[in-house]
Amino acid sequence: MKTELKDVNSFTKELEVQVGWDMLKDGFDKELNHARSTYELKGFRKGKVPMKIVKKNVGPSVEAHYAEHALNDFFKKALVELKINPINQAEISKLDFQEGGDLEFTARFEVYPEIKLPNYEKKFKIETTHYTARDVDVDDSIAELQERFSTVNPIKDGAKSGHLVQGDFQELDESGIPVIGKKMENQYIKLGTSVFSGDAEKPFLGAKADDIVKTEVQYGEETKVNYEVKINKVEEQVLPELNDEFVKMVDEEAETMEQLREKITASIQKNLEDEHFKAKQNAIIAHFVKKSKLKAPDSMLKHYLDHLIEDMKQKNQGQEIGDESKLREMYNDLAIEQVKWFLIKDELIEKEGLKVADEDVQKKIDEISEQNPTQKAQITSFYKQSKNRDQLVDALLIDQLFGKLETYTNHKIIEKSTEELPKGRH
Repeated sequence: MKTELKDVNSFTKELEVQVGWDMLKDGFDKELNHARSTYELKGFRKGKVPMKIVKKNVGPSVEAHYAEHALNDFFKKALVELKINPINQAEISKLDFQEGGDLEFTARFEVYPEIKLPNYEKKFKIETTHYTARDVDVDDSIAELQERFSTVNPIKDGAKSGHLVQGDFQELDESGIPVIGKKMENQYIKLGTSVFSGDAEKPFLGAKADDIVKTEVQYGEETKVNYEVKINKVEEQVLPELNDEFVKMVDEEAETMEQLREKITASIQKNLEDEHFKAKQNAIIAHFVKKSKLKAPDSMLKHYLDHLIEDMKQKNQGQEIGDESKLREMYNDLAIEQVKWFLIKDELIEKEGLKVADEDVQKKIDEISEQNPTQKAQITSFYKQSKNRDQLVDALLIDQLFGKLETYTNHKIIEKSTEELPKGRH
């Protein structure tokens, strides 16, 4: 068997294989004899048709079937000899074989690309922003809790700003005709807030159950929508007083507003610390993706995007998710970054010699069980499954990796309050 391996690019290989007839003859004869044993022709007993006739009638199909079977065998042998591990199914071209001749074919496939890591041991710079919670954040959280534990009273003498209105909202076109399929039933709005303030609120003021009002709502700077609203009911939201009774209603372990505020502050700050931890990891990932020299294999990008699209479909429960080609284009850069990091992290783990001991895995399982004592049996059973245990090992490896990489960073932390959080994250 002769082989010639060519590099198409950093992750694509083209393998030319030539197998001599002397290595094929026995296998082909067996294939041909099998075809003869099952071949039927009037005037001859089954399996007794002369070989010359068999070859004339089914020879080409036997050659094609044998060539397909043989190329798989010899392709695998070539990979073993060359110590190559493809990451996708090979594309076969230039397949040529006839009885008495050599088997020749070309296989194109992808392999894990060579990765050139940056010289990170000499320290590399990352920059993150760390946010600190404010009193106003706690006030907003308490206000949200008041909303959650509020009650409502029916209003019979007409709606006022701040009241809740439940109604059936029918969208109208420019001429005032109802738009088919654009009706939202039993929708709640709060007068005087969001888009239902100013001119959009006025038609509702004084309105009662069973009244019909029309209003124009401004969405953003350019979009205006006209609605005809059949009012089902008007209600007043009653917020609970901020006292010890409210505290107990919200958190049984707190006794005073001061204690509740302290717990809420700690919770908000914990979330901010978690976000900062993720930002630090993302900064490290961004550094290696930018500085490492490699190209993401096409098959891995396709697999990532296929998985992403499938996940979207499942979350939408069978509903349309839009133009798949546009979604793939939209998420292509993300896919490239994720695939590159997948390859880089494995290279880093190997280079740093990181491993997870069995006792470390068990220690983590015990820790999870202690945090969820009522589910200890289920947790133990869950991690007895090899797939789940392997995922835990991977997670622990990643923790080790980031812990190690952080020691190589020159980390600049910018301190800010939540007042400076980017718009949309408040």
